[in-house]
Amino acid sequence: MITDVLIRNFKCFKSLTVPELGRITLIGGRNNVGKTALLEALFLFLDRARIDRILRQYGWRGIEGVISTPEAMWAPIFYDYDMKHEIIISTTIDGKPETAKFSYNPQFVPPAPTTTPPLEERQISTDEKPITSFSLDIEYCNNENKKQISHLFINPQGQLALHIDYAHFSGHSSHFLPSKKHIASKQTADEFSKLAQEGRENEAIDFLRIIEPRFETLKVITEGPRSSVHGKLEGFSHSFPIHFMGEGMEKLLNLLVGMVYSEGGCVFVDEMENGIHYSALPAIWKAIGQAVCKYDCQIITTTHSYECLQAAHEGLSEMPEDFRYIRLHRKDNEISAKLSNYDMIGTALKTNLEVR
Repeated sequence: MITDVLIRNFKCFKSLTVPELGRITLIGGRNNVGKTALLEALFLFLDRARIDRILRQYGWRGIEGVISTPEAMWAPIFYDYDMKHEIIISTTIDGKPETAKFSYNPQFVPPAPTTTPPLEERQISTDEKPITSFSLDIEYCNNENKKQISHLFINPQGQLALHIDYAHFSGHSSHFLPSKKHIASKQTADEFSKLAQEGRENEAIDFLRIIEPRFETLKVITEGPRSSVHGKLEGFSHSFPIHFMGEGMEKLLNLLVGMVYSEGGCVFVDEMENGIHYSALPAIWKAIGQAVCKYDCQIITTTHSYECLQAAHEGLSEMPEDFRYIRLHRKDNEISAKLSNYDMIGTALKTNLEVR
């Protein structure tokens, strides 16, 4: 579980310290104060195997594509677009400190191709220099001096590539549910299929019944090249794609499979309340509390909603020690984090204090 966090030179954070994250953590604050950026920083720290780890975060924010220049590809994740200073994300996970460093390297030399091209006669200059490129160099290290060093770069074919110099330890499992972009139906189907193959689809059905008691079955339907999860409701003869049953149903299914397959890891949800009626939120938070214990995972989510915060306080009454609320606050260009525990939020709610 992630507890303490230090972020430097990432997006809107020149320097941010976040103490004492809980097993369930809500993040609040005004617009443009860095709530989503905090989730993205933590997810970037954990998401170590994907080549497109940064570009897909742009996609979640509605950016459809970027040109292959360092200013377009990497500068947006640096504070004030300044790539001269490295990004540092330090955390304590399961009581052990780990650090990730991201730095721009304008003189990266791509590795030689693994295949040998046909031998051709050509004159080779004695002062020929290797072709340089640019890369985003990434280094992970922990207190045991184990490291993972890698480089994100554009290969000669114009494709994004990942070259790993040295890897001594693997990352932690994690899922991210963005607020502005739906999870693709195929991805939902693939992840639910794993659950169904283990005979555990009823776990998802019970979770969805929180907002739709008529739920009877869930199954994966393949139509041509596409697969999607279909649900059947009581009183209907046909099933419907889960993506046609409303944003709340889709969100809960993706949240559940995310928690199932993030054992020992973390699920990040941007704007938890989106697509869910306020009356269902207390029951959902109670079910989330039970699920994070059952699946041994952590959930960190943002919210703008006072009702969502109230519902979390109500639904998590049986596990107050696992709940944290962090409010981000901006003064001039400095962003700070204020921590509240379960009892503090309860007092604030009773006295109508503004804590969003």
